Amino acid sequence: MKQGIVILFILGLTTVLGYLVMFPRALLFLVGSPQALHAELLSIQQKIPTETGRNVFAVQSKNLTQKVDPELVDLDSQIISCDANVDNLISTGTIGGSCVGGETTLLNTKGIFLGGQCCGAMKDTKAYHEELKKLQAYKNIPDIPLNPYKTPIELAKKWIDYDKATNLNSKQQEVFNQALTISKEGPCCCKCWHYYVNEGIAKKLIKDNGFNAKQIADYWDVSSIC
Repeated sequence: MKQGIVILFILGLTTVLGYLVMFPRALLFLVGSPQALHAELLSIQQKIPTETGRNVFAVQSKNLTQKVDPELVDLDSQIISCDANVDNLISTGTIGGSCVGGETTLLNTKGIFLGGQCCGAMKDTKAYHEELKKLQAYKNIPDIPLNPYKTPIELAKKWIDYDKATNLNSKQQEVFNQALTISKEGPCCCKCWHYYVNEGIAKKLIKDNGFNAKQIADYWDVSSIC
């Protein structure tokens, strides 16, 4: 009985292999054509609005040879920039680039947000999800971005304007300065729009919520976009 099953299996396998040798296009149908995959990935990449986002996608897709997690594609499709001038983005649709890509002019900003990955491509969403979970601790504080990788442009402007308009007294500044020394990278890894958003949020939390240095550092450390 077992011997018969083995013989049938071998005959079946031989038949399939013979078919694939005679009709190699059938193998492409089974595994997918590399050319078709490249075309699909190129189409996705071309819809990403910023040069930085397109460059990030190229890294994630291993130069358009490998499918990318749709969640990463969504993050790539946000406004990825190190530029702190969000006023210019609001008025003209133009935003400066990052170390990953250059300036972009957007025809429409509806439905997209200021995003992360301005210093490099995210390849694994695990740390991102952990960060989002930790940020839920701040959900009762008005206007705290609970997903810094998708920050509304107007909300970023609010915090940047607040940062520019707000000075701390000496005691409050001491708390801020101490937070800088104990956090991993301060408000952000570079002085981009997110840096000034987080600086403004820190000032608000110190002035109105009585946050101490550790609390400010803890917030900064879970609101990274790098």
